[in-house]
Amino acid sequence: MPVPVNTIDIIRNAEVIATSESENAPLDNIVDGSTGAGSSQWVAGTTGPQTLIFKFDTPQNISGIVYEIEEREMARTQEVCFEVSGDSGTQFREILRHEYNFSPDGSTFQREELKLDLPRTTDLKMIIKPDKGDLICRAKLNYIAFLA
Repeated sequence: MPVPVNTIDIIRNAEVIATSESENAPLDNIVDGSTGAGSSQWVAGTTGPQTLIFKFDTPQNISGIVYEIEEREMARTQEVCFEVSGDSGTQFREILRHEYNFSPDGSTFQREELKLDLPRTTDLKMIIKPDKGDLICRAKLNYIAFLA
């Protein structure tokens, strides 16, 4: 899948903070330009819910979010929640919550292209709950982009 033209360069315009990352699947993988099924991915270093915070160097006008998740190994329901801040992370408000069912015998890849209107965003938080049930597993994310 091609990277959208109006993508905000996360590497040049933001600091990314993650609660954990696997040594073999680091956070850099979500912004390495690879997209689609089989692309590189970030995998949490620990099980349970994980948080990624994108702290922008200057406020950004975000018109959309594109992200991809792939799970080929186990059946699970992953929940993703996005929160936004316009005051350097002092307060966040939830803007979106989605869940995805993955199954090695069925759906293993999900790509979302969300249209939003988030003016003067200073921080964007992505909270990933790797399974809504009782499975012990790690959060995964293949790709993320913010559109100007």
